[in-house]
Amino acid sequence: MFSLENSFIRILFAVIIQIVCLVTAIFGIVYAREHGKWAGSIRFLSQLAISFAWLVLGTVILPRFNFCHSLSGLAVYTTWGTLGIVPFVFSLLKVQQKENPFNRYDAILGIITVLLFCGALAVLLYYQCVTNGVLIADKLFLEDSLNAICCFFLLPVILFFTPIFSLSALISGALREKFSGFLKNLLLLAVAPVGFIIFTGTALRQLEKIHSGQADNIFSIFAAAVCWVIFMFVPYGLMLWYGKKEQDKMKIHNGIAGIWAVNFFMLGLFLLGYICRGR
Repeated sequence: MFSLENSFIRILFAVIIQIVCLVTAIFGIVYAREHGKWAGSIRFLSQLAISFAWLVLGTVILPRFNFCHSLSGLAVYTTWGTLGIVPFVFSLLKVQQKENPFNRYDAILGIITVLLFCGALAVLLYYQCVTNGVLIADKLFLEDSLNAICCFFLLPVILFFTPIFSLSALISGALREKFSGFLKNLLLLAVAPVGFIIFTGTALRQLEKIHSGQADNIFSIFAAAVCWVIFMFVPYGLMLWYGKKEQDKMKIHNGIAGIWAVNFFMLGLFLLGYICRGR
């Protein structure tokens, strides 16, 4: 019998909804590309990223309030998430009636994607706290619920946002400077995973020295973290700033895509760390 009280059915439901959201997002990118060219695709992806970031922000802030451990809290959280449609609503309102109807489809598909994602998450959270047909509302937004949210977020972060923004940065670089632009962006994007490996190695080595009494501070760990973050974000930040200064739209798109790519890489690490904590 199909019941979302069953954990396997919940996982299956989550995967199916994520696939549907992926399809609507891809069609949205296609329609945005049709009338807005490369800039349209980057704009649509950025609007999706803003909507997702808004939901993540709500996940960090709202569970701190006691009212969230109830059905009213779930309603507030769902409402917060659905406000992620605002960027797409603004785009829809800008479209004039005389324009090509294709110009509206990307915004409509963006709205559908956000509503599907938030609605499915609300349903999953509800049934995460249902036992034998009875809702235990005070379990909402506690450890099990937050784990479920992080798992639900992890799939689009790893399989959609991080790779698609990385690919967008590479394509933007290639369109700007051909192979040299592609190679430059490849090296800039490699800073995130390579830097993480270096930072992890530095942290483990320094902690080992501290435990063995060979060192008594963690300055090198903080220094490695700061250098890693600087080398990830500053190059793309400068690219975006110079692009605006020079009115170079392709450089702007390149900077935006790169910044989003490293942001979602960091978010993916955080989600994995949260899910795997204490294991």
